[in-house]
Amino acid sequence: MKLFLFINRGKTMYISEPAEYAILGLLESQPMHGYEMFQQFKNGALGQIVHLEMSQMYAFLKKLERLMYIEAQLETQGLRPPRKIFHLTAQGRHIFFQWLKEPVERPREIRILFLIKLYFVQQFTPEEIGHLIDQQIIACRNFLNHLEARHSLPLETGDEAFFDHVVLRGRIYQTRSLLDWLQELQHELASELDDVCGIKPHAAHFLRVEDGVALPGHSQ
Repeated sequence: MKLFLFINRGKTMYISEPAEYAILGLLESQPMHGYEMFQQFKNGALGQIVHLEMSQMYAFLKKLERLMYIEAQLETQGLRPPRKIFHLTAQGRHIFFQWLKEPVERPREIRILFLIKLYFVQQFTPEEIGHLIDQQIIACRNFLNHLEARHSLPLETGDEAFFDHVVLRGRIYQTRSLLDWLQELQHELASELDDVCGIKPHAAHFLRVEDGVALPGHSQ
């Protein structure tokens, strides 16, 4: 999902980097100054997913300010120079939570974007973890069906056609592997809820997923 905003000089800006969504999530937790956020990426759990330099982070902060998703206020520090404290705007919060509830479109983005979503859903709306995983399974399975439909077409001749076939097979195997991983997460979460709370998946508002489609009686 790309969210657009037209700015001066006819340019269009939008959130395009995983770290930008992660910054919005950090500021949803609490207002922070730049170095404090950088430490979250460097030493916190997010550092296992997103790697960025200090200069990159400040460039992202400047961009998010221009998009009006965050704002900065100066905080005095006694004899030291004042520092900027960043906080989320109402628009930024809306954009973040809208993004948070949507599945990742492309399997190649799951290893970063989905894990960022999972990290913040666990913090802010833990009751939605099962729903997020189920929706991602549906999206991943639909994409796999699309790839397999392409693979079922007659193979053309020629070196380029053979290479395209090899790439397609690789994408199919990668998507299957991601789907297996997501289904393991789904089963682990269901087992944990059952063991800890005695809650069955359907009672916890899980989606039942079959062949990439939510079954009747379960909203997508």
